[in-house]
Amino acid sequence: MFKNIHRLLTILSFFFPLLVYVLTMAPTTSFWDCGEFISTSYILGVPHPPGSPFYLLLGNVFSSIPFFSDIGARVNLISPITSAFSVMFLYLIIVYLIEEFYGRVKNFSDCLVVYASSIIAALTFAFTDAQWFNAVEAEVYSLSTFFTSIVVWMILKWNKTGDTDWNIRYLLIIIYMFGLAIGVHLLNLLTLPFVALIIYFKRFEFSIKTFLFTMGLTLAVFLTIYIGIIKGIPDITSKLGSLNFLFIMIIGIIGSIILIHLISKKPQLNIYATTISIISSISILFLIVSSLFIKDKNKISLHNQNELINVQEKIDNYDREIYKLNNSVNEDQLYLDKSLQQKINNKINERNNLVEDFRKHYETYINFEENKNKLSFISIIKWQPKWNLLICIIIFTLATYFLIKHGQTKSLNIGYIYKFFFLSILLIIIGYSSYTMIFIRAGQNPAINENNPNNIDRALAYMNRDQYGDWEILNWSSTIARPENTNWKRYTLDKNNPSFKEQLNFFVNYQINEMYLRYFAWQFAGKGNKDEYPWYIKNLNGNLIGNQQLDGINWFRYGLPLALLLGLLGLYAHFTKDWKRAFSVLSLFLTTGLMIIIYLNQYDPQPRERDYSYVGSFFAFSIWIGIGLSYILNKIKNSFENKNIANFISIPMIVLIFIGMPINMLATDYNEHDRSKNYVAWDYGYNLLNSCEENGILFTNGDNDTFPLWYLQEVEGIRKDVKVVNLSLLNTGWYIEQLMNQKPKLNFNFKQKDFKNNIYNIEPYSATEASFKLCSQPYDGESWTSLDCNMTIKDQEINFNLTPTLIGKLLRVQDYMILKIIQDIGKSKPIYFAATVSELNQIGLQKYLSMEGMTYRLNFSENVPKVNYNKMKQNLLEANNNKIIYTSDDYKNAIIDNQGLYRYTNLNDTTVFYSGNIQRLVQNYRIGFIRLAQQELLLNKNKGKKNAEEFIDLMNQYFPENKLPIEPGIALLVTDSVYAKTGNVEKQKLIYDKLFKRNLPIETSIYLFHKFSEIHETNEIIKKADELIYTYYKQFDFELEKYFGDILSDYIGQEKFIEYCNNLFDEYPLKGMLYSLVRVYEEVGQREEAMKIVRNWLNQEPENEYLIRLYNYLIEINSFQ
Repeated sequence: MFKNIHRLLTILSFFFPLLVYVLTMAPTTSFWDCGEFISTSYILGVPHPPGSPFYLLLGNVFSSIPFFSDIGARVNLISPITSAFSVMFLYLIIVYLIEEFYGRVKNFSDCLVVYASSIIAALTFAFTDAQWFNAVEAEVYSLSTFFTSIVVWMILKWNKTGDTDWNIRYLLIIIYMFGLAIGVHLLNLLTLPFVALIIYFKRFEFSIKTFLFTMGLTLAVFLTIYIGIIKGIPDITSKLGSLNFLFIMIIGIIGSIILIHLISKKPQLNIYATTISIISSISILFLIVSSLFIKDKNKISLHNQNELINVQEKIDNYDREIYKLNNSVNEDQLYLDKSLQQKINNKINERNNLVEDFRKHYETYINFEENKNKLSFISIIKWQPKWNLLICIIIFTLATYFLIKHGQTKSLNIGYIYKFFFLSILLIIIGYSSYTMIFIRAGQNPAINENNPNNIDRALAYMNRDQYGDWEILNWSSTIARPENTNWKRYTLDKNNPSFKEQLNFFVNYQINEMYLRYFAWQFAGKGNKDEYPWYIKNLNGNLIGNQQLDGINWFRYGLPLALLLGLLGLYAHFTKDWKRAFSVLSLFLTTGLMIIIYLNQYDPQPRERDYSYVGSFFAFSIWIGIGLSYILNKIKNSFENKNIANFISIPMIVLIFIGMPINMLATDYNEHDRSKNYVAWDYGYNLLNSCEENGILFTNGDNDTFPLWYLQEVEGIRKDVKVVNLSLLNTGWYIEQLMNQKPKLNFNFKQKDFKNNIYNIEPYSATEASFKLCSQPYDGESWTSLDCNMTIKDQEINFNLTPTLIGKLLRVQDYMILKIIQDIGKSKPIYFAATVSELNQIGLQKYLSMEGMTYRLNFSENVPKVNYNKMKQNLLEANNNKIIYTSDDYKNAIIDNQGLYRYTNLNDTTVFYSGNIQRLVQNYRIGFIRLAQQELLLNKNKGKKNAEEFIDLMNQYFPENKLPIEPGIALLVTDSVYAKTGNVEKQKLIYDKLFKRNLPIETSIYLFHKFSEIHETNEIIKKADELIYTYYKQFDFELEKYFGDILSDYIGQEKFIEYCNNLFDEYPLKGMLYSLVRVYEEVGQREEAMKIVRNWLNQEPENEYLIRLYNYLIEINSFQ
């Protein structure tokens, strides 16, 4: 009976989450990487590094299964299924761990303790924020969590059945899971410590020595998989220039397995088995050592460059010192002061020695660069640092000695170890072999082929994620100094030289607190939206910076944070009942949480929230939720001899907790996670493509304005005539090559030999030089501040200014390529910039850009209207959703029929939840309607006011404010540029009232108060001022106080302002407003009153710098002593 209950709950733990996930699943592509993964799955393309080939193969299978008409939905379906399996395995894991210390289920009371606790915890995890988020879109994280869950479950299954032998089959299957998971995401490798600890505690007695040995062995296994296989195979293949070593190593491994297996029947094979096993082991070690200590040609080249730079910097330092010494004294002093003369001469000699060193380094660098493509592996060895070579020799010597002495296969145990080791390596390689799909497809030039890893060197760069650059683990100083780390003022006043305390502040308060613990609280206490529960972004002075505020924590989103409390109780209970397995779970919790934080060393701010990365950690904590609940239920069971009484108490508690946790979380968050009606990404891509005329070229900025377009073009075949050009990728040679070779082709006419012979050689310096030539200007290689660019396109001369975009004297490759596209292709094809492209990326072309909706069209004429009224009007009006524009002919017909083009599916459906990211995107649509209204006011003198307001009304109809809040700046743009011009004061007041009801930053609220004061009566202004002071008093700084005082004094009159301040200051001493009051006293000729009030304030705060400064000012202007 109890087994049947267990089976039923196992089925429920899968199908219940699956049903919820499928019902809330996105019906098509979503933003971020989803469009890319669906597209590359469908066409078997190459996504961004390091790729996810197993996911792509699985996605390709799902794309052919006719469950849904939308191919995006078919690929999305992977996530609900694998996420539901993760929940099911979590249920089984919790059941096993509880039974480890409470015993097998023998009666109904045990059933409540074990099964009820487990199902509640599993379903609680199912409806946590990050797990649910991952479960409803096409991303790799749901499949990665599945692999984590199945590995954890399988090692516990091994633990259950491994009493008499090692039960190798389970371990080998686990190892194969590791191999397959490599083709999804490397997060699965973080379960290695958990696996190792379960094995250790099962087979060995605990001691410090054996524990440390086990952890060392775990590290060795990790290095073997990650460094030796994942990174080592492409690395050694690149160094050797062929796959021969890999083939020989695999043959040796297979041969060793076969020979060891045959020894029991034919002992004479022992010598061959031992020899091949030792050679195979050394070859695997060689992969690791080569990857760690032997630099490839590119790294040697970079090392040589760095040596040159370091020596040059030293020479420059000496030049500065010598110049400073020579100019600090005159010639007579120098002649008399022999010691100073000697010091200068020594500096000159040291500088000359460095110049000689520079010459030698330069010769070395040139020699290597000229010959590096001809160097064999042996030749590369000669270029390695001596210490690296010495380490390699020591490692190989010790390993060979150890294997010869202890590695004889005639010993049954040694043979057994060899066999298991080689089978493990083979299974990892077989799983890892899914990557061959990436490299095979790259050679076939699919439509999406990122990094084009079709040769050995590019494959290595792809696997090493070279396009993302390097970062240093635990080096917080380097992360703070990164250009992307724009919020550095939160932690230090000097980003290039932060103190250790400031670095620690960055690590603890940002990387741990904001980027992990905040996410952790979201899952088990509750996520709070940024308006009601803001997480403020402040600098060291307490001022808001950057995004100003993020989503914070709502500790009582689900009532009491039961999940968090039960999890903490479970952590305690687990360690008291079964510390060994508790420690194992703790290792899983930390490696999938804290270790990721340390490894990533993330800069501030990140482009998006990263909670989805830590689902493995949340999975581990959910185990303790089940154990915590079982602890309580077991206490109740043991408190009563009569089990019926215990059950009578336990069952209502279980029901209440079941309703209070998973069901409450499900009900509370269902709408927020329900994407079943969310077509925003699909529509946004569609609208961008249909903003372009036939054969247009569209410059896009990043993931969200590129990947949905790829999906529409490659999967659904929509507007394939439009050439989408991603500006970030345009900095790379491989992407430029693909633009030239893939239809619709861009035909460039490169004149530089390097570009023509090998576009992969393009880099910022040569791109800058070429840009100057395109702009008809000479380039001397020195620093510059502005480039006056003159080009002739379509017999029309255009002139604009470019500024350096790299290190003060260079242009990016993308800047050059924009110029090149304008020159070579602008004559024959229309060119557009997506509205999301920043002004910096528009390279000074703003005066030639005309807004046409979600794009700006590049026009080659002198008088370019800022807004193409007719075109934008047709674009922005909603299209017939039953008719999709697939081809350029469809587009032309829609234009002729004067149809609206854009789609806003369900954006006005108030039952659909839209995230902050989508709410920000909608502001771009709103700006289009506002620009349209502004143009209407300019162009149509008769009906302009009425039509302008109708456009705003239509905007509000498409994007209702109660569901898609309008940003304050855009709302004020409506009031200032539309309603102020139409004279509609009531609409202005309505907007101000709505904005004041929101939880806005103080700076925004005070500016809003300024606009409010322009159209309201004195009494209303004073009333609003009182509200703002009461709300924001503790957030005011001096400048804001002064600005606030100036607003009041300007709009309520001088007498009223004096009266207001004198009444206010007793309760709210705002020093900035005192400055405004003093100014008003001066204006009305009451300087003595001003002096009096300042003296009174100074008596209370004699050391206040603002008061002292104000008092001194008054003394000066009044000529007081």
